[in-house]
Amino acid sequence: MGKVFLYGYYGFGNVGDDLLLAAILRRLRSAAPDSGFVVRSLHPVADLQSENVEFSCQERILLQPNLPKWRRLLDYLAVNWRSLAGCRAMVFGGGTLFHARGGALTNLVLIFLAVVQARLRGARVFVLGAGVAEMPGISARLLMAAILALSDDFAVRDASSWRHCRQVIGGNRVRRTADLVFSLQLPTVPTTSAGKTVGVTLAASDIGAATDAYPQFFAALAADLAELRDNGWSIRLLSFQELDGPQAGVSDTKLLQAVGIAGERVELLRVSSDPDALCRQFAELDIVVGMRFHGLVMAALLGLPFVGIGRDSKLSDFCLDAGMPFLSLSEARTGVIAETIEGAAGRMVDGANLASWQALSAENFGPIEEYLK
Repeated sequence: MGKVFLYGYYGFGNVGDDLLLAAILRRLRSAAPDSGFVVRSLHPVADLQSENVEFSCQERILLQPNLPKWRRLLDYLAVNWRSLAGCRAMVFGGGTLFHARGGALTNLVLIFLAVVQARLRGARVFVLGAGVAEMPGISARLLMAAILALSDDFAVRDASSWRHCRQVIGGNRVRRTADLVFSLQLPTVPTTSAGKTVGVTLAASDIGAATDAYPQFFAALAADLAELRDNGWSIRLLSFQELDGPQAGVSDTKLLQAVGIAGERVELLRVSSDPDALCRQFAELDIVVGMRFHGLVMAALLGLPFVGIGRDSKLSDFCLDAGMPFLSLSEARTGVIAETIEGAAGRMVDGANLASWQALSAENFGPIEEYLK
């Protein structure tokens, strides 16, 4: 049956991205059980390793400071070319893969070259539930237009990604679906919560590793979590990303520790990339609050209320669609966070909305599954 090359931010220590990978592997294994998978990654994902999944680890090449940029690029493309040998398809799966942050074109150039290599290898190109940022400038839009033209199918996860695609040539071919994690078939796990347990996420990859970047927010968070703890709540600090490295170090754990909330009924927990294990961890919660998008998605899938906090439009848009509260960093003042958590506790996501997201998520896979069969 050949292999499928999976392109995403996999193996970067981010549970959200690895959940996307788990969702893709589960669906495509069902559609094409004899296929193998090559995963573009920084590190292998221990929770998802199996005999028919090969992690390329090629992203390490781009982080080697002792090599000139041109050599890193050539070595990277050489590994990419070898990884594509025998692949029937290249699949871009979830996450905000298509961006030109700060006006830099490096990311789009790498994706464009990878797509060209896939086409030269005879592989078809599919984009599933991806995020697309706004394209700043004509060069970024032309690169995005070329990627669209070379793709057999291009599905995006949300309205803003769809709008950003529509601004470039060929954007009318884009389909709007939903996040891939909504396609996961999760086990039914009995709740083990004591009744008042809040799971808290922060995103060091978004706001940095130091609390002095947003002193008002962190002071308010520490004060309100302490108030909840003193009022009988249990606090679970949930780390979604841990990545060691001089070039790309990210630690939610260190950021959560820097908040300074401790004592009885306070626990720091590294969450699992395995969806079934993650369900068991979330079964201990009554509400999820914070900045990690897939923490909110998992809450919705498991019937838990949630509160979004941050500065990312995908968080605010999702909370609005779900009928759950969202606080920007400037709104998250002392007293407001605790009040919002207590007010949201016990709410339910509308069942019709959840069913719609799950159906839209499943639509990501139609063209690629038909091709693989």
